[in-house]
Amino acid sequence: MGKRSVPRYPDDGGGGGGGCCVVLCWCCCFLLLIIAAIAGAAVYALLLYKPKAPSYSVSNMSVSQFDFNSNDLTLYTKLVATVRAENPNEMIGIKYGEGSRTVVSYRGTPLCSGRLPTFFQGYKNVTVMEISMEGRHGFGSGLQSALEESEKEGNVPLDVFVSVPVSLRLGTLDLGEVKVNVHCALVVDSISPKKKPNIKSATYQANVEF
Repeated sequence: MGKRSVPRYPDDGGGGGGGCCVVLCWCCCFLLLIIAAIAGAAVYALLLYKPKAPSYSVSNMSVSQFDFNSNDLTLYTKLVATVRAENPNEMIGIKYGEGSRTVVSYRGTPLCSGRLPTFFQGYKNVTVMEISMEGRHGFGSGLQSALEESEKEGNVPLDVFVSVPVSLRLGTLDLGEVKVNVHCALVVDSISPKKKPNIKSATYQANVEF
C-alpha cells in the first residue's frame, strides 16, 4: 500500500501582519489630515484677519528714589512708568506671557528694570498699566556730571526698552507665540524725585520676533 501525502494548509499567521500595517497606515494618514487641517485653519485665519502687532507708549512717569552713592559710584533708582498697550486687532486677542522685561537707561547705562503683568487683552482694547521698576547700577562721576547738566537744561534723554512674549488667539485657536520688542526714546524735563517728570518728546521703534 502506497504512502499518502499529508495535506498542507496555508499558514494564516502572516496575514495578520499585513492587516496591522494597513491599519497603521490609515492611522498615520488620518493624523496627517488632522495636522494639515489645523495648519490650514491657522493660515486661513492669518490671511483673513491679518493680525497686527500691539503698540505701546509711555504716557506718564513718576520717580520716588534717585540716590547716588559717591562711595561706590552706584545709583539706586525707583520709578513707576505708565504704559499704554493697544491691541488694534478685530477678533484676535493677545495673551501676555511670562518672561517680559522693561528697562530704563540713561546714555546706555541701565537705571532700573521691571516686567509687564501676565494677562489676556481682548479685541480692539486699550489697557493702561503702571510698571514698577527699580535697580542699583554703577554710575560713574562722568555720567553723574552729564546728568546734572541735562537736569539744568531740562532735557534728560531716557531709553525705555520693552520685550514681551505674546500669543495671538482667535477664539479658542492659538495662532502661535511671538516676541514683541519696543524701544522708546524719551526726553523728560527732570528725573528728580522732587519734581514730577514731564515727557517732552517720545519716539518709538518696534519689531516682532517669530
